[in-house]
Amino acid sequence: MSIERNGPYLYVFDADHTTVPVWTETGTWVGTAEDPAATAQLLSDYERRHSTGSS
Repeated sequence: MSIERNGPYLYVFDADHTTVPVWTETGTWVGTAEDPAATAQLLSDYERRHSTGSS
């Protein structure tokens, strides 16, 4: 298992699972990407929701 940082986001990579949980550096839950390649779309969706004020 490893925790990696990308800007204000933290990812947890675990060899036993394909999904990738993501949080902000302040501990706000972002969501779970289906696989490491899907993290970009997850962050894009998260940022779009928060820039428009919806949740």
